[in-house]
Amino acid sequence: MKSTLEEGLRILAEATELAKSIRIDLTDDYLQLIARVEAMPRNQNGADKSYVWRRDRTFKACFENVRLVGPWQ
Repeated sequence: MKSTLEEGLRILAEATELAKSIRIDLTDDYLQLIARVEAMPRNQNGADKSYVWRRDRTFKACFENVRLVGPWQ
C-alpha cells in the first residue's frame, strides 16, 4: 500500500510540474464567441435552466441498463 501511495503522489507531483509549463492561448475569435454565448438571454441569471436537469435525467436514463461486456469486466 505504501509504495502505491508514494507512486501515486510522485505521479501527481510530475503532472503538477508539467501543467505549469503548458500554456493555452485563446484566439480573439474564440473569446468573442464565448462572450456571445455568455450574453445570450438563456445564460443570464434568473433565466429558466430547468431543461438542464431534464436533459441530465434523460441522458442518465439512456445508460441505466448498460452493462460492460468483454474481457475487461
